[in-house]
Amino acid sequence: MEIPKSLHDVLGEQQSKSALYSIATFTLLGSIVIFSLMHYQAPEYSYAWWQYALGELIIIDIVAGAAANFTRGTNHYYAKSAKSRWVFIAIHIHLLAVAVLFEQPLLQALYIWAYVIICACFLNLLFRNPWQKAIALLVVLGGVIMIASLGLPWWYQFVAGLFLVKVCYSFAVDHYYTKNPT
Repeated sequence: MEIPKSLHDVLGEQQSKSALYSIATFTLLGSIVIFSLMHYQAPEYSYAWWQYALGELIIIDIVAGAAANFTRGTNHYYAKSAKSRWVFIAIHIHLLAVAVLFEQPLLQALYIWAYVIICACFLNLLFRNPWQKAIALLVVLGGVIMIASLGLPWWYQFVAGLFLVKVCYSFAVDHYYTKNPT
């Protein structure tokens, strides 16, 4: 089905109904897990309404993007434009924003964010390289090990892991061969 132009950066130009349902289901379930872990691990924390609202929107974007970037429509949209891929990587400060909004250790968030962005840039340079997927899997494995070693709350580790997968694997890797990429 055709996607409105205003949503092309999120969903590409076309998506199947099953892909849209899958994204919605993954987003709903993933967000429920994260917000449940947040409440369970930090029930004593109280944030301003705007912190919750903005933080939850950013977390939902991370969860949804981790699923949406695997779809054929989103993959095809970004495979056609090297500039769009670089812009996508450059604007992804989500993990840092979540850390600030929910008072997580900023230094550890910076380590994870820098790792993700540097690796995504490297993987983007490997666009069309037959080794790209294998290298991306190693990048994700290294990132998961790093995230687990930093002693962060489980909910933030889950958000960081999804951010890692979203940017370094589901986005930066060309999962479906697209003719005539830039």
